Amino acid sequence: MKARFWAVILSALFGVVLAWYLVYTQQLVSALRSDAAAVSSMYARIFQGLADPSQQSGVTALFDLLRQIEQLGIPVVVIDPSGEPSAAANLPFQFSLSDPDDAERVLEYAAVLDRRNAPIIQPGIGEIHFGAPSVVERLRWVPWTQAAALIVIVLAAVWIVRSTVSAERERMWATMAREAAHQLGTPLSSLTGWVEILRMRPSTRSEIASDEMIAKEVEVDIERLNKVAQRFELIGQQPDLQRVKVEDILRRLEEYFQARLPRMDRSIELDIQTEPGLARVEGNPVLLEWAFENIIKNAIDVLAGRGGRIAVTAESMRGRVRICFRDDGPGVPAELRDHLFEPGVSGKEGWGIGLTLTRRIIRVTHGGSIILGAPEKGALFVVELPIAASDENGGAQQ
Repeated sequence: MKARFWAVILSALFGVVLAWYLVYTQQLVSALRSDAAAVSSMYARIFQGLADPSQQSGVTALFDLLRQIEQLGIPVVVIDPSGEPSAAANLPFQFSLSDPDDAERVLEYAAVLDRRNAPIIQPGIGEIHFGAPSVVERLRWVPWTQAAALIVIVLAAVWIVRSTVSAERERMWATMAREAAHQLGTPLSSLTGWVEILRMRPSTRSEIASDEMIAKEVEVDIERLNKVAQRFELIGQQPDLQRVKVEDILRRLEEYFQARLPRMDRSIELDIQTEPGLARVEGNPVLLEWAFENIIKNAIDVLAGRGGRIAVTAESMRGRVRICFRDDGPGVPAELRDHLFEPGVSGKEGWGIGLTLTRRIIRVTHGGSIILGAPEKGALFVVELPIAASDENGGAQQ
């Protein structure tokens, strides 16, 4: 939400800069048109004076020309051959050429004008020192204002990206912590229960479970803890990949979940069907089992209390193995569909806590894909994994 807010602010800032630039450009265009009109008018007045044999008309034309030059705003200083200023116009200060101090100040300003434009030497008149019209002075600042605006926008964009990455990292850490607690919770709770049973008197304990059964179940829970530790160790690195049978992973998950699915009222049915001779994939069995488990576990959480069916199918097609996970629950809320795989995103039904890791395992580690389908009822996750290049069974299926 914070990143979205700053994205809106940045877009608004860009819009303001763009609007200012367009308005400013139109003002410059209007000023240039006015200068062009003034120059054209001067041209016409000069020709009028030259064409009129009357000397008085020529003098009038020259005075009009002088007045129009002054209206253009171009600073001009004329220095006669003796080195004294003989005329000046449009200077940024008040002056009188008859005043020696003002004349000295005009000469100093002429040197300032020379830094921008070389003076014109006119025989019989002297040196003509000139500056630029106001519109040109305004144009000088356009590249700087543009550069400043772009720098501000780029810096703001960098800050937003860094803030977003930082927020994403924090959300990822929060998701990892929640997932760790989620993964460790079940075997730890089970071990706690077995410890309580072991504390009972032998006669009472024997009525609940035999020592051999307790030892077997404790071993299962310890194995589960070791598997969780392996998962989190592998997720932070690029694990070694091997040719993996997807059906073996799905069968292990089926055996694991069948013992834990509700069997009474509003039961949940898990049905796993794999294509005979299913091609093997290049993958890590520990991480793939984790990814598939997250999808099935989310479906179980959604169906809890209402009952339903989870169907898992796997088949080879076009150099890939496609695994579909479908349930007949209420489906994924519309507001979550576009953000379902983002860190920390979850709905009231429990979607999303492990799907970020699932997508990372499928896409980053195994070069596969995972998408959320749009069935008429329930939810559908479609996972595709590349078939192992050297797998003979996979070659037979293509």
